[in-house]
Amino acid sequence: MNLSGFSREIVRPDNGCIGIFGGEGSGKTNLCSTATEWAMERDQTPGWIVCDRKSRKTIKDYHDQRDLPLPYINTEDFISQKEALALATNTNYDKVRKTYDAVVDRLLEAIVMLASHSHINPIIEDSGTQIWDWMSYSHFGRKQDVGRARVWGPVKQDWTDMIDSLQHKLVLITLKAKNEWKNDSRTDEYTWDGPPHLGYCTTSIVRCNFDRNKQTDDVADKFSLDVVESQDNCGLAGVNGVLVGQSITLMSLMALLRPGE
Repeated sequence: MNLSGFSREIVRPDNGCIGIFGGEGSGKTNLCSTATEWAMERDQTPGWIVCDRKSRKTIKDYHDQRDLPLPYINTEDFISQKEALALATNTNYDKVRKTYDAVVDRLLEAIVMLASHSHINPIIEDSGTQIWDWMSYSHFGRKQDVGRARVWGPVKQDWTDMIDSLQHKLVLITLKAKNEWKNDSRTDEYTWDGPPHLGYCTTSIVRCNFDRNKQTDDVADKFSLDVVESQDNCGLAGVNGVLVGQSITLMSLMALLRPGE
């Protein structure tokens, strides 16, 4: 019996992919910054794909305060200032689409570069919401009604291919939060702003929260983390407040999701 190419052993284990969503200032980038301690324990260094410019300051502040070496971060923005100014006034959808085609190409080249180095782990994408938008615009341009008009298939496949190319790394993806809509009405329930099939591409999805009304002497205790979905640890799916305050770190989260690894 010829079974060439098949095995009864798992030769390429999934290293995990965690989607991290939350409102502005809820601690998403700060949580990802704690990946440096997780990586250092394994003689590795995180690699960041930074799409939101202000993330660089959060990353630097976190590492400076703790006297930690900085991770690898893309030095150039994926959209140049010249391109951004041109896009702001451009109504030529084909020209906009081609510009974002080039942006996505640069993004994927950067991801491939990081992923090719064995000592770089995890890979952090900040933010996945921006990447999803760029992929969408590369197919459809920046149309006002693109959310309703687009045929999702090609964009979803671009996203899936990107995630699949990183399965040999631990991947962290931040996403912005948005008010969920059903039947043309807001539900006042918040979900991630990005690919609708995120749960099929990740092994866990967590939510970062900041409760500004919480009475506490330590501002850190206003932050909490919920597990929304999880294939890593099904028993935690839907559990709120699994981590609070200073305990919100990648090492603590991975100990909950994948104990023993």
